[in-house]
Amino acid sequence: MTEENEGFFKKFHESINNELDEVTKNNFANLESNSKRVSYLCSLPIIKKYDITDDVVKCKTGGEFPVNKSLSKALQLKDAGNQWVQKGDWVKALVFYSQSMMHMPEKETEELSIVFANRSAALNHLQQYEEALADIKKCLSLGYPRHLRYKVYERKARSLLALKRNRESIVAFQDTISALDEATKLEKEKRTKMRTDAKIMLEILNKGLVLAGNPSDPEPLNKIPPKPKLAGKHNSKFPAASEAITIDTDDVKGRYATATRDISAGEVLLIEKAHSGVLLAEFSKTHCQNCFLKCPISLPCPKCPNVIFCSDKCLETALKSYHGYECQILPLIWKSGCSITCQIALRMITQNKKDYFLSISNDLKPQLGAYKTEDYRNIYNLTTHEEKRCKQDFLHRTEMVVFLIKVLELTGYFDGKPRTKPIEMVELNSMAVNEKYQGDVELIGGYLLRNLQVLQFNAHEVFELQVPKPKVDKNIIKHDGKSVFLAGAVFPTLALFNHSCEPGVVRYFYGSHIVVRAVKNIKKGEEVCENYGPIFTTVPKEKRQMELKDRYWFDCECIPCKENWPLYDEMTENYMRFKCDSDNPCPNVVAVPYDCTEFMIQCGLCQQYTNILKGLKSLQDTEMLYRHGRAAMDEGKYGEAVKKFTEVLKLYDATLAPPYKSYYDCVQDLRRCLLSMGNYSII
Repeated sequence: MTEENEGFFKKFHESINNELDEVTKNNFANLESNSKRVSYLCSLPIIKKYDITDDVVKCKTGGEFPVNKSLSKALQLKDAGNQWVQKGDWVKALVFYSQSMMHMPEKETEELSIVFANRSAALNHLQQYEEALADIKKCLSLGYPRHLRYKVYERKARSLLALKRNRESIVAFQDTISALDEATKLEKEKRTKMRTDAKIMLEILNKGLVLAGNPSDPEPLNKIPPKPKLAGKHNSKFPAASEAITIDTDDVKGRYATATRDISAGEVLLIEKAHSGVLLAEFSKTHCQNCFLKCPISLPCPKCPNVIFCSDKCLETALKSYHGYECQILPLIWKSGCSITCQIALRMITQNKKDYFLSISNDLKPQLGAYKTEDYRNIYNLTTHEEKRCKQDFLHRTEMVVFLIKVLELTGYFDGKPRTKPIEMVELNSMAVNEKYQGDVELIGGYLLRNLQVLQFNAHEVFELQVPKPKVDKNIIKHDGKSVFLAGAVFPTLALFNHSCEPGVVRYFYGSHIVVRAVKNIKKGEEVCENYGPIFTTVPKEKRQMELKDRYWFDCECIPCKENWPLYDEMTENYMRFKCDSDNPCPNVVAVPYDCTEFMIQCGLCQQYTNILKGLKSLQDTEMLYRHGRAAMDEGKYGEAVKKFTEVLKLYDATLAPPYKSYYDCVQDLRRCLLSMGNYSII
């Protein structure tokens, strides 16, 4: 990767490190708080004089800086859309109209309204009527030319007819007739014909309503899938979680999740909105910046050409919080080459006003009440391993904070509101921050440095399944889709779950919410673990241990690691692992060869006998149930498949003890079905 494409922060980091003398490095190493580390580095002359303007200009990735919308580019894209309309390719026209919107300057409301109107025509031809109606509403609100309004009112009426919303269609046809009075540039003959057609439609619709008994219109279609729900009540202390789990603490494990009752496979255990999350730059023009859903029919940011949104709600949320500040600096962030973790650390700040952080600065301890996802203090108190960090680790992270502090100053964040004046390139010729913001440098800089440490161990990848377009009249087949990393986020309740190489849960995403579901049956009192990466069935113990130690700084002591369970391919099929059927609870496993002719097998630990015939009878239905589950899964009937797989696991758990192949075949297929219920896009 060339220097022009890899980002300028690497050069900044290396330049600063090369210029720091040993005295300065030692002074930095002796500092004991994050605030002091940031304040000290920001005060150094080599930081203050550092000029990144040339590096920003040289960097070819990350979008244009300074941020600017271009009317000429927007009009070119609109004309390209019009050309595809003439060729009858409405799909390509839709793409170009959406791109045109992104580049249209905010003040050009009439031009933007025309593009929305044009896109509504494309959507109407593609039979995406609800979306067409949304664009028509938008174009009218932006001041679509009055002499052209008859077009969109007539299109609105036809779209409503297609949706069987006849009462609303009557109003739209009436509006069409009224708008024709202002259609001064329309030929008289065409105007007369349109008025006549609209009146005929009104007569037909009114008669139809009377004959049908004046029924109400159907509700507008809701294409958003219903949000998953927790089974039973919420945990009163941890409201994002089910009452089926609680969070315990000890000196070795720290905080961890345990089952308060028996948990069934498939059960929803946690639904949590991200405290903060950031979309990867490469998806900024295909997915919603706020909720991460793919949005082919997008809404642009009114101020920059760099991000899109799926709805007015997401757009408004973003502009009122983080994007209000980030709008002008996103290209700088992307050009820097900083990781998604650094971007989340910044957004954890920009999504709240400075006054919020001032208000909690004297009370950063864990709160006694409910553990709220949105409370920054719950993030602040997650694991950082600060005591294990070396001075070079702190120095590298603090150098990143110096850059983030500078861009925050440029956004107007320290003044309490986004700046309206565009950021100019000349403002990047120094990393110095105005002395009047010294208190902000210490306060916000300290939080940023803390965020970087927290996120190293507590951030999660947000992903979607990319799946092929289904055949006509067939269900979408998602379980063979490709899992694609879209964004990074932090979920403070989920961050309390410990790791196991044999996790009891699977996680997927509903927009920016994470959904955690049991993927096996979990007994009351057992720990409920997620997985941080390596799974015992596919990754050897030594490699798992090394990976977890290197990335998360702990020695894994889960059961597969302690008992050295075999990889999936190494699991023997020569015997069955029966649970001891003792009257008194016995943890022993009774290994029985497949060719065994005895039915009563003595346990080597408690000396009691286990009736394996009884166990074999209970397993008789598993093969048939599993085949039915696989058949349902292959047809895309995931709810039905989940029911079959959970029945199989219940039968297995009553008799056999893992690890064995058929158990993990079922767990894996259940996992794939549950993943298929999360975010996806069709490719």
